[in-house]
Amino acid sequence: MIGKIESVAVAGDQRLEIGWDDGRVACVDLSGVIATHKGLALLKKKAEFGRVAASKDGWSLEWPCGIDFGAEQLRRWADEQAGETMRVQDFRAWMDEHGLTQEGAAIALGLSRRMIAYYLSGEKVIPKTVMLATEGWAAREEA
Repeated sequence: MIGKIESVAVAGDQRLEIGWDDGRVACVDLSGVIATHKGLALLKKKAEFGRVAASKDGWSLEWPCGIDFGAEQLRRWADEQAGETMRVQDFRAWMDEHGLTQEGAAIALGLSRRMIAYYLSGEKVIPKTVMLATEGWAAREEA
């Protein structure tokens, strides 16, 4: 389970350094999210972006303008940006490239079809071990 946020600091334009209660500290670049969602336009202003704070309960980051992001989503972005997890679109592209159904991907990776469905829906984070397994499987298939 993802922990609570203990600290946050602005680490550059639309970048935050976030500390969680499990000891993980990571930078999260929000520029892509901010650029693609009109409702986040206020965060393009440096002064507003700098007003970020952890919520009182630690389960989100909040801005006075009413924008907030949950601790779990921020952790997912941090892990993705650090290369610790695989993005859903990359997992789906791997399946498509190799003509794999959910059942086929499950067999190839030694996982249940249900877990593949969780990964594709975004309900569960795709861990680094699965990302590496897809790369190894693809290399074996090409050899």
